[in-house]
Amino acid sequence: MEEIGTTQIGLQQINERSICKATMTEDNLNGEEKVTDEKDEETSKEKSRAKHYKKEKNNKKIFTKIIIIFIVIAGIIELIYGGYMIYEKYKRKFKNIDIEIGTVKEIKMENFLIDSKYKDNSHLLTNLEQINFSEVGEHKVLLSHDDREEEVVLRLVDTTPPKVEFQDLTKYIDYNPNADDFIISKEDLSEMKTTIENIPAINKFGEYNINVIVEDAYGNITNKICKLCIKWIKDSYSIERGQTLRKEDLLYNVEADGDLLDENRLKEIANSDIGDYEIVTTKDGIEIKTIIKVTDLTPPTLELKNITMYDDEKINGKDSFIVNTFDASGEVTTTLKNEINYSNIGSQEIVIEAVDKYGNKTEKTATLTIKKDTIGPVFSGLSQITIARGAGINFESGVTAKDDRDGICGFDVDKSKVNTNVAGTYYATYTSKDKKGNTTTKKRKIVVNHNQEDTENKFNEYYNNNLAGKSVLQIVETIRNGIGYNTNWGGDDPIWYGLTNRKGNCYVHALLVKKALDKKGISSIIIHTTDKTHYWNLVNEGGKYAHYDSTPGSHDIYDATDDEKFNSAGMKGRNWDRNAYPKAG
Repeated sequence: MEEIGTTQIGLQQINERSICKATMTEDNLNGEEKVTDEKDEETSKEKSRAKHYKKEKNNKKIFTKIIIIFIVIAGIIELIYGGYMIYEKYKRKFKNIDIEIGTVKEIKMENFLIDSKYKDNSHLLTNLEQINFSEVGEHKVLLSHDDREEEVVLRLVDTTPPKVEFQDLTKYIDYNPNADDFIISKEDLSEMKTTIENIPAINKFGEYNINVIVEDAYGNITNKICKLCIKWIKDSYSIERGQTLRKEDLLYNVEADGDLLDENRLKEIANSDIGDYEIVTTKDGIEIKTIIKVTDLTPPTLELKNITMYDDEKINGKDSFIVNTFDASGEVTTTLKNEINYSNIGSQEIVIEAVDKYGNKTEKTATLTIKKDTIGPVFSGLSQITIARGAGINFESGVTAKDDRDGICGFDVDKSKVNTNVAGTYYATYTSKDKKGNTTTKKRKIVVNHNQEDTENKFNEYYNNNLAGKSVLQIVETIRNGIGYNTNWGGDDPIWYGLTNRKGNCYVHALLVKKALDKKGISSIIIHTTDKTHYWNLVNEGGKYAHYDSTPGSHDIYDATDDEKFNSAGMKGRNWDRNAYPKAG
């Protein structure tokens, strides 16, 4: 690069000289003085150019050195970074951990991380649900980071001593110390054993120090020096006022030491007012003072009742709700804790407090319901009456009207619409009124049964109005269109049922058709399927039988032959005993 620069500078100088010479020639060399000045100027320019070239060359050398230094530094940095990345890739990401049994319900992958920065792309491969975290032991756990697996150890340890609640004891001289007697409760995740260190000889009344030890399966120990007092009587005892005080309540061994207590003294204390009373006993030269505390901590009993009243009634305040009260002190004061609102229609709570002479309290709640009297008497005994035509009826017999407030009330019966001489269904109206004027009205069903004469009259009326003068087909059509269908057979009198209710099943329809044809003088037979699920008519017209069906629905109404009837949609494949009936068609 330096040689090319030098050549370029030389060429430039030659060109400049040529130009100068050309200029001198062109100007005919206007004087030597001018030439001399130009030469001096040229020399000065060459020196300046040489100086500039040298400076430029030095600058290029410096720049080259800087580039080389930068490349070296970059290489060193890259080498350091590459080494760090290799180190980070292959260094351990996970650690062994120790867990106290029972302290952790769930272990996660994060628990094994050396640094939380490795959380991403880290995975727990071992199923920790198969580990019993309540048992001491070591478990191998497999994890991975960026697909590189590591195995660590999960150690379950027990360094926690048992949790124990101890107690001091007071026993009789024949007591044989048992470690569990000094323990109220104990708790540990492993099995525990209880022992007493250096059991002393219990051979006299007094106080002993008992070192009670509780040790779990892993050697963790909790212990305490408990006090064992050997006495024949308790230091103190509490009874409720009026409660019986017995020797066995105070002595640890009544059989051996019963003579130490005076029965009369015990009765005297039990019947005393509340307070502290002292009993002194002496045995083997040792004196013990026992304090009997007579207390009254039992609140009085209080029994209440709920009350329902009308808005125009009054009650005797809180006393109306109290059934009884009792307290051993003999003195009970009752107080109404809230006001009674007599204008409040509906239910409200009534709170009453009972207090004995020692301030023991009982609070109970009753319910007061206030209602308006808007309900009239309630009737009973209004069941249906069924009689034969022309029979008499006692409308009042067995009937009562009772009001919640007034009790039994009188009543009136409107029987004007009941005609016992004509078969049919009628209703009698019963009315009763209480003292407040609340009225109750009820209807009672009266059924006057028909007789055969009624049935004949009803049929003749129907025949004369609807069937007289009509052909067989017209009679069948009229009955089919005028008598609806239901599944009722009509009871004891299908003709009456069908004409009265204007409906009935296929048997009711067939009977009506036959009775009409009989009246018209046309011979017919009621025919049915072998399973008796359908009935219709087989009619003799001029010595030829034909099937007629007046049942509403899909049954063919027209005069049909045996084959036509059997194949009709309403028969649904059912047949009849063809040997039992004349052939049609």
